[in-house]
Order: sequence, then structure tokens, then C-alpha cells
Amino acid sequence: MSGQDARVEDFLNDKFQTLADLDTLDSLLSTVQSQQSLLRSQLEAAETEVQESEDRAEELSEQLIFQAELFQQDQENIDRRIEEEEAGVVLSEETQQVARELRESADKLKRLNIAKGYVEFLQLVCALSDEARKQIDVNNPKAALVPYNKLQHLSKDLRKRHEETEEAAVHLVDYVERTSRELWDSMKEKLSGEMQAILKKMGWPSTTLDVKKYPEFETAFVKLLDLQEPELEPAAGEVSPALLPLEVMVNPLALRFRYHFEGDKQTNRLDKPEWFFNHVLSLVEDYTPFITTNIQPLLDQYLPNSSRDAVLELITAVLPMLRRRIKNLLPSIVPHAQLLSHFIHEMIKFDTVLRDEYLYAPYGLDADALWKGLTHEVLVKDDWFWQWLKVEKDFALTRYQSIIGADDAWQIDYDSVEDHEAKPTKSAIRLKDLLETITDRYRPLTSFNQRLRFLIDIQISILDQYHERLNSSVEAFRVLSSTIARAVQGTSREEAEALKGIPGLERLCRVYGSSMFLEACMRDWGEDVFFLELWEELQSRSSNHNKDEQLSGHLTIQDIADKTSSAVVSGEDDGALFDETAGAYKTLQHRTEEMIIHHIANSVIEELRAYSRITIWSSIDPDSSSSSGTNHTHTPSSLTLSPEISQPLSTLSSSFSFLARALTTPVFLRIFRHTMANVQTYLYDYIVSRNQFSELGARQFGRDCQELWAVSGRFVSESGGIGNAGVAGSDVATRRLREAVTLLTLPVEESLVAGSGAEGDEKRKVPGLRSVVGVVFEDNEKARRVLEVLGVEALDVMEVRGLLRRRVEAWA
Repeated sequence: MSGQDARVEDFLNDKFQTLADLDTLDSLLSTVQSQQSLLRSQLEAAETEVQESEDRAEELSEQLIFQAELFQQDQENIDRRIEEEEAGVVLSEETQQVARELRESADKLKRLNIAKGYVEFLQLVCALSDEARKQIDVNNPKAALVPYNKLQHLSKDLRKRHEETEEAAVHLVDYVERTSRELWDSMKEKLSGEMQAILKKMGWPSTTLDVKKYPEFETAFVKLLDLQEPELEPAAGEVSPALLPLEVMVNPLALRFRYHFEGDKQTNRLDKPEWFFNHVLSLVEDYTPFITTNIQPLLDQYLPNSSRDAVLELITAVLPMLRRRIKNLLPSIVPHAQLLSHFIHEMIKFDTVLRDEYLYAPYGLDADALWKGLTHEVLVKDDWFWQWLKVEKDFALTRYQSIIGADDAWQIDYDSVEDHEAKPTKSAIRLKDLLETITDRYRPLTSFNQRLRFLIDIQISILDQYHERLNSSVEAFRVLSSTIARAVQGTSREEAEALKGIPGLERLCRVYGSSMFLEACMRDWGEDVFFLELWEELQSRSSNHNKDEQLSGHLTIQDIADKTSSAVVSGEDDGALFDETAGAYKTLQHRTEEMIIHHIANSVIEELRAYSRITIWSSIDPDSSSSSGTNHTHTPSSLTLSPEISQPLSTLSSSFSFLARALTTPVFLRIFRHTMANVQTYLYDYIVSRNQFSELGARQFGRDCQELWAVSGRFVSESGGIGNAGVAGSDVATRRLREAVTLLTLPVEESLVAGSGAEGDEKRKVPGLRSVVGVVFEDNEKARRVLEVLGVEALDVMEVRGLLRRRVEAWA
């Protein structure tokens, strides 16, 4: 049942309470018809009067224009005649006096006509205002809107003409606009007062009211909607203000809010903005059932084409009291960084709740647009963003300094990541947590520029500083480990010792593990939906601008590309926000990896120098001539390891053991191969290529090399991964050395040696040295066949011949 039907029903129930009341039906009907006729005649008279006033104003305006044109013509004729007289003869005194009087009369008449126009215009304004007030007094807000809208139209048109004529009617414009405002305030105040009286009678703001018991509530509600009708459908790009009836209903709630949070109560605390934000959210939650049950049907009935949500309209009505509180609070907390930061984050949380839980957006906002929230109003419209950004950056940098300044900042954390991952330092892990916390802080922001500035000014800035710290550590290691630099700078013995062995290796692994860990984090962040959306918007905006144009504050597109990714200016599709920073960390990894290889290899080679000075390799085995066709007594396994190689092997073992735990498998294997290749090169160049070997000397060298392969083989399995088994996995890195040992340890004559069978009792035939020499030096093709039998693949024929010449028995 509509509101009008309900009122008719109430009227009939009031007039006809018994059967006897039906006798008065004719007189009642006659009275109603008389009242209806009277109201209709009053309305028609008012409309006629307004129309006549407008017609008179228009007629008067046309007359003024016509008379002004006539006066202008007369003025021109007089001026022309005066000029002709002056050009011919001198005018008489009497003629000049007449001309002056005519000019003065024309000016007076012009001013009088202008004044008359002013008066008649003001009479029209007053008539429209009086008519609107009259309609409000008879509870007809829709009829009151007719003269009010005309008054508004006159006011806007007058303002436009006023601006076109260089503000020639300041007082008139001010009067008309003030009259329009006062009329609106008067109409609004009268109808709002009526509704407030009804709400007080109902017991509002109770949430358990039964609105159906108070039909006058609906009447008052609809009157305010009728009064607000011109504002209910906002123009494109604008949003609707709060509904007037809901504004009236919110007044007691706003009074309660001011009592708690704008007075001298303990609830009004600068350091607890979450209290009043949560209070507003509680209000919305508490009154949602009442609003949904009682207000939503009224909106659906009287605003059927609006599709307004009553709960969202309630939120729109309560936000002004929050805006007032925020505006008053900000000047007090801006000087205090901690308070400002806390306040902004609480406001962001409040906006997020309204957007995510209530799907709030003011009526009139585009369907695909997102409500930017109170945060946008404060940070952008009121321009507090840069102050807040500075506060957040200072907090982040302070936290960063505490991270890198901690006593355990540069300790490797073996427990924070999986066993197969590179081990970062504790500072890297804490830095990751800090950066992710910063992301969570500005993730809810809706402004692209604000997000971008947080990314560049805080996160990338901190990552750059940490990279510089790691890079400086590597550079210091390089300088201190250089012999020339130590001599020039006077490095102390303690500093030099700290760079040797495992301590030096650990220092490099701190940098490598931390840089690898953070680079992986940046790659993962680049795939996060939040950063992907930011990247796509950056690409979209940069594609429409020149690279030297400013895009965010003073930052040009090229500046942003230098901080994020070159794809911003190149237009590539496979970029990400952290490309440049992650690339810098990747470069640091490569450099550190090379230094790790160089450090281990140099440490081992330095300790191998004593081994390279051994000169007994050519000693003749006294039993070598008596063993023909049988295995020799001095097999490699029966020989004792050379004392000079024990320390290098220990260093190699401890280094590989440390690296296997600190680095990923692929990285360790890469370092392992390069290190063993360096060791192989040293042994080949300084021992194999510089000495003559007897069979005993060669077997001693082979024994030492077998220990080298056994030590390294503990870290590399046959499959190429880190494991327990076999020396075969290390063959790839030292194949040339192994083949050299095979050739140098050939028996003088063909022999049977123990095979590799499961039982260990199988024998295999090994060609004799002299027979191999004969074939290798005879023909290249035959040489390749015999080398294939021996399993020699990495060495070419010329290298093999050079090796065989180093056996003293080869030509004996």
C-alpha cells in the first residue's frame, strides 16, 4: 500500500468510527471538495502570479534594451552634430549648455531604468521565495520546489552574466544567492524539525522501534525526499549527497559521537584514533538491521528508479561527522610522527572495512570505479601525503639501521630456509620481513602515484642501500685479500688471518646467500597480484608520455625506469617492478661466486706449493726390472700419502663441506667444478709438466691424486648432485689429470691388475708402457685406438706423447 493510500485510510478511519457517522458523508464530501477546489485555485493563482511576474520581467527587460538603444542613437547623433559644429564654427554658449543638459538627462534616465530593472528583479526574487515558503507551510514540498528551482535558475544565470560583464553586479548577485541559500535552509529546517519531533516521539535512536506504529514517520520521511528531489540524481562525474531524512536520523548519533570524541572525555585521545573509527563501524553494524527492515522499503517505494542501498546511504550520512573530527584532529598530530603514522594506518583500515565488508561506494559513483576513501581525501585533497611519506620513510630507515646494526645481523641463518636453498644472513631475513610489512601498509592505497612513491622512495631505496652494504663488503674483501693492497694499506696480521680459510669463505657466503635470497624475494614479489597491477598501470601510463616527462612528482619516466625496469621505456612485455634492483643483486652474486672460487682455489694452491717442490718423482724402483707380466709390489693403495698434500686436501674438504651446507646444489656444483679445474691446472702445470716420473714416482703421484678424488668425491655423487658416493662424480672437473695419471702409472710391461668386480678378484689386462709408447709414437690412428682402450679421451695424441716422454722407463 502506498503512502497516500495509507493516509486516506487513516483519514476515513478517523471520520467514520461508527455507522452513525455515515450520515455525515455528504457534508464531509462537500467539505473535502471545497477544500480541494480552494487548494487548486490557490495553486493556479500562484502559478499564474509567478508566470505573470516572469512575463513582466521579460517585457521590462526588452523595453530597457529598446530604450537603451534609442538613447544610444540619440547620443551618437548629438555627438556627431557637436563634432560637425566644432569643425565648422564655434558653438554658441547656449548651444553648448543645451548639449550638456541633454547628456545629463540621458544619464539620469539610464540610471533610473537600471534601478527600475533592479527593483523589479528583486521583486521577482522575493515573490519566488515567498511562494516557496508558502508551499512549505501547507506541507507541499514538491510544489515548493517549483519556485525554488526558478530562483536557483535565476541565480545561476545572474552569476554567469555577472562574470561575463566583469563583475558589474556584485551586490545583486550576493543578495540573490544568499536569498536562495536562506530559502533552502528555511525549507530544510522546517521539514527537518517536523521529522525530529516525530523521531523524538518514537524514541529514536533505539534500534528496536516498530516504525509501522508511527505512520507520520513515513510522511515526514517522504517530504524530505521530495524536497531533495533535484539532488537525488547527480550529474555525471558527481556523487549524491546524503539523503536529508537520514541526515536528520543521524543527528542524535552525531551528537553522541561529539560527546565522546570531541569533548573532554577520556575517550577523546590523540593516540587512539581507532576508538572513533571503530565507534562508527559499530554504529553501522548495530543499525544495519533497522535500516534494512524499515528504511530500505521506503527507498524502494519512493525512489524506485534509483536502486539505492539503505545501508550505504546510512554510511554516507555518518561520514560527515568523521570528516569533521579528522579535520580538527590532523593539525594536532602532524608534528608527532608516531601519532600521524598510526592515525593514517587506522584510517586506511577503516576505509578497507567499508570497501571490503560493506562494498561501500557513494550513490552516483561509476559502477567500475572504486571509492577512494577518507584516506584519499586527507592525503590528496588536503595534501598530507608527502608529510606521511616522510614519516614512513624515516620509520623504515630507522628499522633498517637497527637490522644491519644488530649483533647477529651478519650471522648465517641455517634454519630459516630449506636445506636445498642458499642460506641468507639474519639481516637479509629481517629485511625481507620489513619490506613485506611496508607493502602491507600501503597495499590498501588506491592512488597509483602514492603506491609508486612508497615503492621507489622506501622499498627500492632500502634495497639499494643494502646492496651497497653487501657490495662494499665484497670490495673490502677483494682489497684486503690483495697482496699489493695489503702492502699499501698496511693491513694488520689479524685482518689478514680473518680473510683466510673458512672465515674468509663465510664472509663471502654471507653476501652471496643474502643477495640470492633477496633477489629470489624480488622475483616472487614481481609475481604478486598487487605489484602486477601496479606494473601494468605504470606501463599503461608511460606508453602515453615521453620518457623525459614527469609522471610522479618530480620523477620522470626515465627516472622511474632506472629505479624499476628498463621495460618502462622500451615497451617490452616481460618486465617487472624490481628488474633493475634484482639485476644488481644478480650481478653481485656472479661477482661473489667468482671470488669464492678464487678464494678456495688460491688457498689450496698456496698450500700445494710445498707439494710442487717434491723432487723424488723420478726415483727408480729397485724391483721394477724383476717384475714382468705380474703386478708390482708398490700399488697405489699400498703407498703412503705424501705428507705435503695432507693440508691442501684438508682445506679443500673443509671448504667444500662449508659450501655444501651454505649454498644451493647447482651453485655448489658450479663452484666445485671450477675449483677442481683450477686445482687440476696447477697440478698439471707445476708437477706433471715439470717433472720426470719413474714408475714408483708416478704411482706415488697417483696415490696422492686418488686421495684428492676421494676427498672431493664425498661431496659429489655420480649423478652430479651432492651426496656420499664415489670419485666418479668428480671426474668431469679433473678428467685431464686422471688420464695423465693413467698414462704415467702404466707398468713397464703388460700386467694384470685388480678389476672392479663385486668380488674384487677379477683381473684386467693393462698394456705395458713400452708397447703403448711404440704404438703412440708410430701412428696417430693406432695411437687413438690404444688410447680408447686406456679410456683416454680428454688428452690429444700430442699431449699423450709429451706425457709418455716423462716416464724415465719409456726409453730405457
